[in-house]
Amino acid sequence: MTLLFIAAIIYIILTLAGSHFLLALSASSFALLVYVLPLLLNFLVTKVQKNDKQKLIASVVCPTLSLLYYIGLTYLSSSSGVWSKFVEVNSVANSSVSMEITKTPLAASQLIFVALVFYGVSLAAYFIAKSSVSRNKGVQHA
Repeated sequence: MTLLFIAAIIYIILTLAGSHFLLALSASSFALLVYVLPLLLNFLVTKVQKNDKQKLIASVVCPTLSLLYYIGLTYLSSSSGVWSKFVEVNSVANSSVSMEITKTPLAASQLIFVALVFYGVSLAAYFIAKSSVSRNKGVQHA
């Protein structure tokens, strides 16, 4: 459970740093910071838990922390006006490609997407790991 507390502290630091340095990030760096880094942190925290009950708890609590991180980061960025500047700088449209960043990161559709990604990946990893352990239980290798 100490790791969950440490993860919460990491998310608080990332929220404050991310909202402060948002304009220095590219769209791909932002995606890594908001989507990939929380998934990796959730996986690591869950993986190092000692027993199955702790892993299940971590598989539910970590995505909750990740979702709160997303909400905190986008709320701070939106309320300070930095988000609209970030959208202006990172939206691209030319003849071959168009990339548009949402102007409302706290819209229900965005929150549902983020929640599905965080909870879906976390719980899928938990159940896949659990099924592979139970399948290999009792198997002896030469």
